[in-house]
Amino acid sequence: MTVRKFVLTLTLLLFLGVISCKNEEKKERKKVIRVEKPVTRVDVTIDTSNAFNQLFIDSSLVNGFLAADSSLSDTLVNRIKSFYNSRNYQYAWFSPEGIPEHTISFWNLLKNYLNYSKDSTVYNKALTAKMESLITSRESVKIKNDSAFQNLELSLTKYLYLYADHEYAYDASFDMKTLEWYIPKKKLTLEAMLDSVIAAKGQFSEAFAPRNPQYTALRKKLQQYKAIKDAGGWPRVNSKVEEMKKGYKDAAVLALKKRLKVEGFLEGEDSTLTNVYDSTLATAVNAVKQHYGYKPDGKAGKTFLKDLNVSVDERIQQILINMERMRWIPIETRDSGRAIMVNIPEYKLHVYENGKPAWDMNVVVGKESNNTTVFTGVLKTVVFSPYWNVPTSIVKKEMGGRPSAAYLARNHMEILNGQVRQKPGPWNSLGLVKFLFPNSYNIYFHDSPAKSLFNKDKRSFSHGCIRLKDPAKFAEYVLEDTARWNSRKIDSAMHSYKEKYVRVKRPIPVLITYFTAWVNDNNELNFREDIYGHDAIIAKKMFLNSVGTTWSRQKAIRDSLQRIKDSIKQKELERKEKRKRDSLKRVGERE
Repeated sequence: MTVRKFVLTLTLLLFLGVISCKNEEKKERKKVIRVEKPVTRVDVTIDTSNAFNQLFIDSSLVNGFLAADSSLSDTLVNRIKSFYNSRNYQYAWFSPEGIPEHTISFWNLLKNYLNYSKDSTVYNKALTAKMESLITSRESVKIKNDSAFQNLELSLTKYLYLYADHEYAYDASFDMKTLEWYIPKKKLTLEAMLDSVIAAKGQFSEAFAPRNPQYTALRKKLQQYKAIKDAGGWPRVNSKVEEMKKGYKDAAVLALKKRLKVEGFLEGEDSTLTNVYDSTLATAVNAVKQHYGYKPDGKAGKTFLKDLNVSVDERIQQILINMERMRWIPIETRDSGRAIMVNIPEYKLHVYENGKPAWDMNVVVGKESNNTTVFTGVLKTVVFSPYWNVPTSIVKKEMGGRPSAAYLARNHMEILNGQVRQKPGPWNSLGLVKFLFPNSYNIYFHDSPAKSLFNKDKRSFSHGCIRLKDPAKFAEYVLEDTARWNSRKIDSAMHSYKEKYVRVKRPIPVLITYFTAWVNDNNELNFREDIYGHDAIIAKKMFLNSVGTTWSRQKAIRDSLQRIKDSIKQKELERKEKRKRDSLKRVGERE
């Protein structure tokens, strides 16, 4: 199976280069005159015990906001009323824990629409400034149920409906009522949600389903995993050795074969399965490894077995969470014909041409403490032989605040106007080239001198930017329609030791995503690790009986170790304090 097959099917719609054609069609068609449905009644079954969000807004504040905004039509007023009635006046866009993932996703969706449509009627300068500021500093944002956040909450809902009204103005099949289901309202048990999704009932009915083939593909896969769950799940595999491989004999091998058989990767009656690690098992292991993002080496190591031992309940939860994410994926971009998508948990960059996968590349993304942000942008500039302007946070944390002259010289750095920067060259932390797509998070693609990291299965090591395995190939592709930038000139510019900016003739849409479960072009379900804990956060909000994720289990281990360290430290302080008291007591007794 080729590498290019391991891509998200959803991107075939995400990056269709058809906007120019669609715009021409819009000129010929008339806007849809929609028959408005009655205002949704208040859902009184939602309360603090089962609400998706524990932050509520008073209905009188909503009505006051709607009455004060003279730009709102009666239709839009009723739609917003319906939206909050259906939620029993839960906040949609902010929660006590901070800014939810879907809020950032919607904001990116709106920016993507503005990028390709240039429709200024859904742009608000003050709202944009505030949202960009909040999202950029989201880790430190404290959400309050005050007038500022109440107005932001209601403004975002207003722009959700304005966006939909413009984006689907010519689409008679789009039902505005579906927007009431775009953000979860009520927690369900995992079992209840699973049954509802498969049966397409209630909030998961076909009428409210996103227009995304990936959503439908994941829902079909749920049936397979429900059958596995109903049959009792799969067995755990515990190995006594670091790595099982061909020729190894042990009861763990038999357990591994049974485990793979349950998920459909191995055939045969249980009575025919042996405890010998044979070629058939190695082939099955390789198939699973491709689904889980490992290099297919035919071996079953301890890290791989941890993924296999994830329960079927957790895999079902993972699928359901990623189905929710599908609601906020942009279905169109600008009509350049080219597009780039990075799926963070997959550690992969995908290049598309006219909506079809062209090629892909391994990448390194931000480590958990510097996680790479999900957003939409447009690649506009290539910078050869770049300087690295070292962020103040790195100067403080990793360079002691103000590096010495010796440190600067040793690392090819200098200070210019108070800014520490690293000079162009092979030592530069950005490598020999970087690619800019303007955003509020200061994230970009770049080369890296640390080439060995690209050979690892798990590649979250950066400070937040995205490192490319083959930046020269990427530069040649990005500048292929720019005169005089052939491979020889690109190589020369990368090794010139002199910074040079080059504008991309046809800017390329960029989408940074976070999917831990998806169905590829071969209709195969893929899983990846919840490296930033986004799944763990959503799980607690969606399910009354959520189960852990890879991130939450690792965090529990880290927290336990930290408690042990803190306890040891506290006991040592107590011992020191006791020795001090005892010493003073002895001095007092001698006197």
